[in-house]
Amino acid sequence: MSNQITGRVAIMVKGSRVASKEGATLKFSDVEREGIAGDGGVLGYAEKTAIPEIECTVAHSATTRLSDFQAMTDETVSFDADTGTSYVLSNAWCTGALELSKGELKLKFQGIKCEEVG
Repeated sequence: MSNQITGRVAIMVKGSRVASKEGATLKFSDVEREGIAGDGGVLGYAEKTAIPEIECTVAHSATTRLSDFQAMTDETVSFDADTGTSYVLSNAWCTGALELSKGELKLKFQGIKCEEVG
């Protein structure tokens, strides 16, 4: 058993690694639960559908094509941890208007399903 804690991740889009900076995040669940309180205490919880997503900041260079990200509507995006575990976002798209500032491009990918592999 390894004592390693995730420190670095690689973001792969269509099988190619993007120049992601430190701080990428993964929202893994497809369900959110919210506690319900009543007069006498906690009654339980209610569920609603959650959209799995990956967020990262990419270092922009001459080879970075914003139009490629903007055109994404049905791709595979993975979040590969240095501990050997990967999370694969299927049928993914790039959300919202892309924002480029000071050499950084913030990206958010959402998808139909996120699976843990490895």
